[in-house]
Amino acid sequence: MATSDILIAVIGVTGAGKTSFISRATGRQDLLIGYDIDSCTQQVIPVTYSINGRTVTLIDTPGFDDSQRSELSILQLVADYMERTYAEGKLLSGIIMMQPLNETRLTGSERTRTTLFKKLLGEDAYQRVVIAPTMWDHLDDNTARLRESQRMQREDVWGDMVSRGAVVVRHSDAVQSATDIVHRFLAFDTTVELLVQRELTQNGGQLALTSAGKHLDQNMAATIQKLTQQVEQLQGSIEAAELRGKIAVLEAEQRMLRERRWWRCVVM
Repeated sequence: MATSDILIAVIGVTGAGKTSFISRATGRQDLLIGYDIDSCTQQVIPVTYSINGRTVTLIDTPGFDDSQRSELSILQLVADYMERTYAEGKLLSGIIMMQPLNETRLTGSERTRTTLFKKLLGEDAYQRVVIAPTMWDHLDDNTARLRESQRMQREDVWGDMVSRGAVVVRHSDAVQSATDIVHRFLAFDTTVELLVQRELTQNGGQLALTSAGKHLDQNMAATIQKLTQQVEQLQGSIEAAELRGKIAVLEAEQRMLRERRWWRCVVM
């Protein structure tokens, strides 16, 4: 990758508008399609185009909090891609973290997911993060501003990132909005190393030994404990049987995470 090339990862929850953002920025209308969940080559999609003679690549990543796929499978996909490009000497110029504001309240799952993003990036990368709130057209302006301010003030959401250099830039789902956000990264003449890239290299590619992997492991353990308590309260009911099934799935995923490499997916 030439030193003048710009490589930007676009991350966020499912439904945040990542693919739509990339379509607006690049002018590519063919990107507004669903991912094929059976094809590993379609999970992390780099889209390259030119701005003022410079090559820019926006990396469309699978959304977290997806009902079709587990957090583990999504984390592994993103980690695999970042590990491979890191080995090839392709480092990011920055990260766009997209978060819809149309949730009626700040949920525990959003805080947990945001912490997972932070564990992927590492504090040293915060100064290269643009947090892009979306879905403004779904809310009145006062409500949107309140939800944005709440997240910026809380250390367990965006607050610590902003205090260390991250910026919050609203995305209106318009071409100019997407273009303006991408242009922010053109001023950087250096790249940034993500924490997960460094940790995977140091630990022989073992996701479980990374900060992000440990965080996910802890979350699964907490969820298993919570579900187990619910099962004890619902003994003999249909709901208890359903919860036991969820526990079995989580325990299987936890075992897979703790293995050296539970699966590998070559990203084209």
